[in-house]
Amino acid sequence: MADLKLAIVVLAAGQGKRMHSSKPKVLHDVLGEPMLGHVLRTTQELAPETLVVVTGHGRLEVEPYVLNRQGQPRAVCVEQVNPNGTGHAVLCAQRAWQFADEVLVLYGDVPLLRSQALRTLLDARGDGLMSLLAAHMPDPSGYGRVILNENRRIARVVEHKDASEPERQTTLCNAGMVAVRKDFLLASLHQLRPNNAQGELYLTDLLAMAAEAGEPAAVALADCAEIQGVNNRAECAVATAILRRRINLAHMLAGVALQEPETTWIEATVALAADCEIAGGVELRGKSSVAAGALIERGCVLRDTQVAEHAHVLPYTVATEATIGARAHVGPFAHLRPGTALDAAVKIGNFVETKKAHFGKGAKASHLSYIGDAEIGADCNIGAGTITCNYDGVNKFKTTLGTGVFIGSDSQLVAPVTLGDGAYVGAGTTVTRDVPAGALAVSRIDQRNIDGWVAKKRERQAAAKSTK
Repeated sequence: MADLKLAIVVLAAGQGKRMHSSKPKVLHDVLGEPMLGHVLRTTQELAPETLVVVTGHGRLEVEPYVLNRQGQPRAVCVEQVNPNGTGHAVLCAQRAWQFADEVLVLYGDVPLLRSQALRTLLDARGDGLMSLLAAHMPDPSGYGRVILNENRRIARVVEHKDASEPERQTTLCNAGMVAVRKDFLLASLHQLRPNNAQGELYLTDLLAMAAEAGEPAAVALADCAEIQGVNNRAECAVATAILRRRINLAHMLAGVALQEPETTWIEATVALAADCEIAGGVELRGKSSVAAGALIERGCVLRDTQVAEHAHVLPYTVATEATIGARAHVGPFAHLRPGTALDAAVKIGNFVETKKAHFGKGAKASHLSYIGDAEIGADCNIGAGTITCNYDGVNKFKTTLGTGVFIGSDSQLVAPVTLGDGAYVGAGTTVTRDVPAGALAVSRIDQRNIDGWVAKKRERQAAAKSTK
């Protein structure tokens, strides 16, 4: 079995009318990722020789998603023109899977399916013609029923609409996913006939053919929740909740401290190290990662952001495509936009926004600042209210600070501008020219005090009021 060439066919051509959406069904999100993405990630764990996705409705959206996935072995997309059932869909993909030894057929709208269930399905086939994934459903209404023979092998599968009343009493339901020996699949697909209420070619009719050939298919049992398809937005929410609980539990069992797992959102693509700690209401999305000893406090939202060892991210920080260095201190209410890179021991305080800015080791911007398109040297101190004026309405320009630069509060650094090592900028200064190393830049005018000005102003105001 281990030497067999495996082809996986994922059926993703359905319209999904019950979604009431212009978006293709398989691209609707479950825990922040299209449900098709969850299925494709599961297939990756089986390392197939060939992966083919059958598309149809919404093909111009589904195919780019499949072909542009990062970290996924390149898949082949095949269009099912004039859809005519699951058997027809697999037949459309024949050129892609015909050189394999074994074909595994899955559905793009079953995001909770795990690779272990698929391995069970492959093992159940053994040396036989095919095997079917099935589950005992608490409420089997609407599902195709799996009818077993006296040897507990599969005699046939009958769809709910076509089932007799006695057949509808069984709770063993068809999950639709099969493992098939390639030569049997090639020989049988062209023999399918639309003898059913839908008038379509059902892939599961191959089960009856296998039984007629004297080699009834084996049944592989799976958890009922794992094989459920997603057909509407309510089921998207249910699947999201199940997957979220599953992921959170796995992280906790691996040593991650989740303070409130019931309120924590961690997507399947996130990597968490043991001994990191995540508070309630946190959302970790995309390719984010959190290293050991790091603490992410309440309400933070991190997307595609890497957090290094023992960093501390305070409440309600938002970070996207950023890196937070070891022992860095960020927030509360900080906003790290794409391209932000914080080296070790950097401090980004409350209501500081950064964009495409690199902060060297130990640099600080403690509050109420905007730093964009900037290179900030080690041990710089940026005062409250400082902004880099990086945009002239057409182009973006860079601000560069050497090591140990001190920027006084309420300063504006008009890019492009460079401040040398150890330079100082006085509070309230607008810097429009480079500042040499060790120099002080001051642009504000000298202060002038006018004695008695307040009293005279009040007299004028009183006089004006009395004349009205």
